[in-house]
Formats: sequence, structure tokens, C-alpha cells
Amino acid sequence: MPESPVRRGRVWAAALAVLAVAGGVVGGVAMLPAEAGGRKLDKQPEVVAHAVEIVEFDSVGQMAMTSVAVVRAKVTAVNPGRIVGAEETAEPGEESAATQARDVTLQVTEAYSRNNWYKFPNPIKVEEWGWDASGDGYQVNNYSWSEVGKEYLFFLARTDDPLRWNVISTEGRAEIDEWGFFHTSAEPDSPLAQDLASYDAFSLPFYLRRIYDTKNPPEDLPAPAQMPVAGPTGYESAPIATPTAEPTDLGTGDGSEPTPYPSSD
Repeated sequence: MPESPVRRGRVWAAALAVLAVAGGVVGGVAMLPAEAGGRKLDKQPEVVAHAVEIVEFDSVGQMAMTSVAVVRAKVTAVNPGRIVGAEETAEPGEESAATQARDVTLQVTEAYSRNNWYKFPNPIKVEEWGWDASGDGYQVNNYSWSEVGKEYLFFLARTDDPLRWNVISTEGRAEIDEWGFFHTSAEPDSPLAQDLASYDAFSLPFYLRRIYDTKNPPEDLPAPAQMPVAGPTGYESAPIATPTAEPTDLGTGDGSEPTPYPSSD
């Protein structure tokens, strides 16, 4: 069944609410208990929420130098995360435009950072979006939902929580297939995607160690992107950019009730 414009608008409004501000009580956006509402959550996203990134990276090196660390990790669990609601963004007739994040637990197998500064002995979490107020799933840009059991490369930024990290942008993740090739979350025809295609799981670690060696930097060391010094309060904890256009239907919704969500493998 085709998705109605009303539900598509609700997903967009919900995504806008949570992605614009992340944490605490800021500008009318309040944290709510994750179990609030007793909603059933989709097992897969139904729409793509489109967003414009603050920075569009030109190369793997530029994104790595802008990131705090790069990790190769296996997803061991995905659970419903925090709920953020904003009454002022609710559609007419809707009580709330609340949206819910997905907590993705990672077991890091390889880590790369400047002079090998960051260690990851314990599982860490990254956050991705998400579900709207009705439990309908959505992804942002080409960043599909991470899957339990799969391996990915994540380009990370810090948060205030030492066990919780943000992916630097919707371009900052790549799935690693069984042959060691990368499938990036960047747009397929982007310069970043084309650059990443020139590496595999064997050549990229060598390159990352090379550019992260600050004691012996290569002559062709890429420069980091110029990220904003500071955004709105709470923005530094938001892992994904703000949607700026109507979402695109992925064709996975059939008009039925959302399917209950499995929490882990």
C-alpha cells in the first residue's frame, strides 16, 4: 500500500525534532524513558529522511583526519534507544512528534587513531535513527540500519559518554563484506565513495596507520575538514544531520501494524 503524505510528513517532522537537538531538555525537546508508550517498532526502515551534512568529505583521508578514531567492529546487538519528543513539531492532530533512536553495540576488533591513542577493550555504542512516534522506521540519507552480526568500519567522533560514540556523519560508515571490500554509506557517486572503492580491508589499515603517525607524518598528509567550532546547545551529541526535504518511501511498508522489533542476535 503506498504511504500516505500524512505519515510521510510525520516521519519527517519526527526526524527533524530528534536530529536537530540531541540530549537533555533543550529548546522544548525533552528526554523521555525509552520504554514510554509501549509501541511496536518496525524491523526495517520504511522511508529515507533526507539531510544536508555540515561537511561533505572528499576522501577517506580527509574524513579520517577529521575523525577522532576509526574502528573496525562487529555489531553484537541493536536495541531501542532514547526517545526525544518535541510538541511544537507535531503535525495537526498528532500529540507528539517523538522519535526513537537505535542503540548499536559494537565489539571493536581494530582501532586506528593518532599515535594509537584510543583503545577499545570493552564494547561501545553508537546511535543511529530511528523510529517515529508510531514505531515506523526511517533511515537518514544512504545510512541504512546497522545489522547484528555484520562488520563495519566506523569513523567516530566523541561524546560526553566514554562508551558512547557518534558516527562523524551519514557518510562515516562502511560495511565490510566477506571478501574484505567496503560498501559505504556515502552517496554512491560521491568523491568519498569513489575514493573508498580504491581500498580494501587489507590496504586501508596500512593507510590509516600511516596518516595517524604524527611522529612521522607523510608528505601527502590530508588536511581535516573545517567543522563548525560550536553548534546549538546539544548539537555536538547529534550523530546525524537534520532532514531538509520530504522522505522517500523505501517500499517496505504494507499498511499493516509495525512488526515487533528484535533487540539482539
